[in-house]
This record gives sequence, structure tokens and C-alpha cells, in this order.
Amino acid sequence: MNQFKAIPSDHMSPELGTENTQQEFSHASWHAPATAVFDDFRQHEPVIVDADTSLAKTESLLHKSGQRYACVSNTKGNIIGFVALREFYGRRAMQLALQAQIPRAEVSVSALMVNLAQLPQIEYRLLNQARIGDAAATLKTRGYDFLVIKEGEILRGVISSLRIAEVTGESVNIYHSASTFAEIMTAVSHGELMD
Repeated sequence: MNQFKAIPSDHMSPELGTENTQQEFSHASWHAPATAVFDDFRQHEPVIVDADTSLAKTESLLHKSGQRYACVSNTKGNIIGFVALREFYGRRAMQLALQAQIPRAEVSVSALMVNLAQLPQIEYRLLNQARIGDAAATLKTRGYDFLVIKEGEILRGVISSLRIAEVTGESVNIYHSASTFAEIMTAVSHGELMD
């Protein structure tokens, strides 16, 4: 992985608009174009749920669509985060349900989502020059499972660690580390919430 470099990120937008307009690839190498692992929202419509949508409803929508993550939107319809299906049965979801004294299925996706502003974001034009290894290095360096691809203030799509694993046959080891004071305090005082 040392031969690949992280793609420079833009400023982190707290919300982006969407535009609807996937390619299927067999196993590709780390040197293949990053577009091979790009979920282009112009090619396929992402699952988009409101921030207050329950895990149960979101899970149902994801299973029907065959997708593994959902975009979370605010009341203006702009994307404010992402939530991965695999998080729905994780320790954090169970802990949040216990704390709120509600069934896990009733926890809102906003409680589990990763805020858009935290995720690495790059312009689409940079994607055309990048390789899969560069995208993986970016995810690994930033410690998140999603690399947001945008065109100005429009969300064009994402690259996910799951998609990279699916296309290359190799996983990207992502280790999220606390980067804000709030995350550090949460990790210290509630270690059981960290996966």
C-alpha cells in the first residue's frame, strides 16, 4: 500500500444535493481506475432516508434495493450522512437502544450515521486520475468507510470500503480513531460504544 497516496480532500461540506442518472466489474487490481469501485449516483439511484427513519424501515429499503448503505437526508432533502447496513446489528446500535429503552429496530438512522462533514470528500475530476489503491489509501488514512465524490455542491457518488473489497477481492483495513474532542471523550467514557 506504500506505493499509493491519499487523494487530496476538499473542504468538508456538511450537506450536498443529489443528482440521479453502476458498472459491474470482475476482480480488479489496486492499479485499476478508481472509477471501477465508484458508486455513481447518476447510474443508479441510492437509497435515501430521512434522519428520523428507523433502522427497521431503512433495513427493509436496503434489502429491497440490494444496497449495503443508505444516504441520510435532512428536512431540505440534502444528504447529511451515510449509514452502513452492517452497523444495524453492531454493539453501538444495541447500546443506543438500551440507553433509549427502545427496541433496536426503532433506533433512528441519525444515531448511527457518519456525518458527511467528517468523511473525506473529493471532486469527481480527481477520481478520473486515481487508482483503486489511491481510494483505499484515502479511506485508510482518514479512518472512514466512505469516500464522498462530489461535483461542486452536488453529491455525485461514493466509494466504499465494501465496494473495494467486492471488486478487488481484498479488504481495506479501516481503523477509525477519535479525531475530535467529543469523539475522544466518548471513547474514554463509553468504550463499549466503540467497535
